[in-house]
Amino acid sequence: MNRVTPAPAGSGPRGLLALVLLALPLASCFEPASVLCPNGLVCPEGQTCAANQPICIQTACGNGVVDSGEVCDDGNIVDGDGCSKDCSSDERCGNDKVDLAVGEVCDDGNTRDKDGCSSNCKSTELCGNGTVDTAVGEVCDDKNIQSGDGCSANCRSNETCGNGVEDTITGEVCDDGNTLSGDGCSSDCKSGEGCGNNTRDPDEECDDGNTVNTDNCVSINNQCLLARCGDGFKDTEEPRVEECDYGDTSTPCDLDCTLPVCGDSIVNPAAGEECEVPSVGASTVTCNSDCTLSNCGDGKRNTVAGEACDDANSSNDDDCLTTCRLNRCGDGFQDRQGPAVEACDDGNTTSETTCSYGTRTCTQCNADCSAALPLTGPFCGDTITNGPEACDDGNNTTENACDYGTRNCTKCTADCLTPLNLNGPYCGDNITNGPEACDDGNNTTETACAYGTRTCTLCNASCAATLPLTGAYCGDGTRNGPEACDDGNNATETACDYGTRNCTKCDASCSTPLTLTGAYCGDNAVNGPETCDDGNNTTETACAYGTRNCTLCNASCAATLTLTGAYCGDGTRNGPETCDDGNNTTESSCPYGTASCTQCDASCSTTLNLTGPRCGDGTVNGPEVCDDGNATTETSCPYGSPTCTRCNATCSATISLTGAYCGDGTQNGTETCDDGNNTTESSCPYGTASCTQCDASCSTTLNLSGPRCGDGTVNGPETCDDGNTITETSCPYGTPTCARCNAACTTVLNLNGPYCGDRVLNGTETCDDGNNNACGTCNATCTQNRLTAATGRVTMVNYTQISGNTFTISDGVNPALVFEFDRDGSVTGANKPINVSAANSNNSYAVATAAAINAVTTELRITAVVSGANVDLTNDLPGARGNQNILTNASSSRLTVSGMSGGGGLDCAAGTGCAQNDDCSSGTCSTTTNTCQ
Repeated sequence: MNRVTPAPAGSGPRGLLALVLLALPLASCFEPASVLCPNGLVCPEGQTCAANQPICIQTACGNGVVDSGEVCDDGNIVDGDGCSKDCSSDERCGNDKVDLAVGEVCDDGNTRDKDGCSSNCKSTELCGNGTVDTAVGEVCDDKNIQSGDGCSANCRSNETCGNGVEDTITGEVCDDGNTLSGDGCSSDCKSGEGCGNNTRDPDEECDDGNTVNTDNCVSINNQCLLARCGDGFKDTEEPRVEECDYGDTSTPCDLDCTLPVCGDSIVNPAAGEECEVPSVGASTVTCNSDCTLSNCGDGKRNTVAGEACDDANSSNDDDCLTTCRLNRCGDGFQDRQGPAVEACDDGNTTSETTCSYGTRTCTQCNADCSAALPLTGPFCGDTITNGPEACDDGNNTTENACDYGTRNCTKCTADCLTPLNLNGPYCGDNITNGPEACDDGNNTTETACAYGTRTCTLCNASCAATLPLTGAYCGDGTRNGPEACDDGNNATETACDYGTRNCTKCDASCSTPLTLTGAYCGDNAVNGPETCDDGNNTTETACAYGTRNCTLCNASCAATLTLTGAYCGDGTRNGPETCDDGNNTTESSCPYGTASCTQCDASCSTTLNLTGPRCGDGTVNGPEVCDDGNATTETSCPYGSPTCTRCNATCSATISLTGAYCGDGTQNGTETCDDGNNTTESSCPYGTASCTQCDASCSTTLNLSGPRCGDGTVNGPETCDDGNTITETSCPYGTPTCARCNAACTTVLNLNGPYCGDRVLNGTETCDDGNNNACGTCNATCTQNRLTAATGRVTMVNYTQISGNTFTISDGVNPALVFEFDRDGSVTGANKPINVSAANSNNSYAVATAAAINAVTTELRITAVVSGANVDLTNDLPGARGNQNILTNASSSRLTVSGMSGGGGLDCAAGTGCAQNDDCSSGTCSTTTNTCQ
């Protein structure tokens, strides 16, 4: 952004001269590349003076010379004076640049009308822009595309009667270009002057000069309409005389307006018909001859449906069954009705001799149903294997064991289907059963318990008496059974008695002999009567080498001995020692002040040749206060050390000194420069545009620039910095809110800016409907008006097969209408007829279709135009609600349809921002909240 400096007070000739004179002595203070303008303004480096405006410019635009890339240059950067502020437009209509400053809203590179931009570039030639574009047929433009407000939605009518345009939204039903009555359109355009005046008005299908409703032209709601089947009036006039009219519900009537007859192929529920038969008196599988649904039991025998009889009851004991079949012997139903009365009926024609298996007794019927037969039959449990039985043991019990005393037997399950191989209880099976007193699992009379059981109770051989017995066991002192040894106890010993070094014992299970040892004096463990035990039978007199003190034991283990021994560090060379200096320390140096000496290591195994500390060795030792590694008393620090501490020659006192260094403000040693600090500055102090500094090592001179208000970065005392010294008043286009900085960089400015959706035409916008959604009269980027009408097409493909087919269209406001191609003057229900009786080509079918659509005015706001075999459709009202699919029951080989689609506007949801009613799907834009209702 350019820096703008307002002209100073008194900017006349005298003021300007004074300013120039004042500026001359100050010129030396400016940057070397600054430019002094004739009006006294100083432009910084990189900018120049405008030719005819007191401002600095950053580009060539404004220098008064038309440079490459410029269309004009009038010496300033101001719009609206014949040259735009960026020098890209001469601000004339037809230059293909939209110059908002001179009032242009479009510029398509020419000055012609009727191409979307008017010849003066002040209008987009769109209805609703507030400009009456007569060149494109507009007679009014009230800044909206809503009818009913004195200017129609297409701006082609001022909505007054007599203008030749039928404005249905204001209640007009006609407009013949005048305000005279008696000419087929009343003076207020609200009437076609009535049905029955023998003049067919545009909204009438006919007018025969009367209001009689029994001829071919009927009056309905004061409208003259062609008589048609279903209009509620019986047409008695040729060529199509009606017997009745189904629209008159007082008399039953078929849908073809003939009296209902069973067999006429038309089901008429009002006449009691439920179905239809091919001809009078005929029947079908599902329909009786009286046109009622065929059901067995309805009392109407229908032989076509396979009925042999139908007595209209639910009883099966008469001559006719409920299945409408004759009652016969063997069908399972006893016929009690004469003349042939059955005594019984068991569902077959056989004389049985026995009951079915599993039935003990039964009653059956003989072969001709004349007598009942009492019978018996086989069953499970009768001891005879019959029918499906695998076995039969004479009962219906499933046994689980043989009788006592029988070890094995064969039985049968309760259903006689499975043989059972069973076992039975007996003496010796280890279970006390039946008469037994006991059972030990055998038939033997034992005399002793099993080995290992001291006492037991067993059973004699007949299971009649118990036997109390004893038995041998481990630990009884006698080797029995499996024993390898028996020492009379059940303990596993681990040692011999004290004093016995070796012995033999037996383990706790008597299975293994044990070879053991015992405790004794000299085994190094205190046992039995011992006071101590040092592992030998010797009375020692001294500790082992290396042990200063010890406690040992005498030869009989009866008394302890307290002793001493030789060791490293006792000052006497003993045992394996190489040396002994009376301590256990490995010295690393001689005593302070001793330059060299000989010592012994901590293990007395190595002689050490050492040196000792002294003043001047660089380490503080002994009585030293300091030691700087020399015996000299210094007077200053080395270069680079601002301060330092040194030591005197005897290491007895410290000396505090100073020295030269980079940053002391004086150029010393190898320094190239010195600015009094150790910092490598990256910029000059705030407010200083350029300066010379020194780097942190005093080796390089730095030519720097400094921060200032307007450089785009917040520095120093600045509260903000937006890269210029201008106090802005609004945000750039497209930014609803923004933060900017005032010219002094001291105050943040919270601003608003124009944007698409603010309901105001700004910048390059073509339109603005109060939102930036894809709905409403303007697109989401405010670059295109989208209030358009939906369009569609019906195409005749093969006219020879279209007759009787239909298509359905809707204008999105009124209910959808069904149009039917009609060759014989008859259509289904309320379908709109397309009279193709005289049509003989795809093109003529298209003409008839367009005529039928255009003939419907109040129920369908769609205009049809013929183009060859195509019928192009356009919704009379703009808006997305007109995007309604065209439906057809015809195949694509006969007829194709497309649309309706492409409609825009009238589609914003409630709560969406809006500028006019045509933005909203509800048709209402609140003037209070500017949102759709």
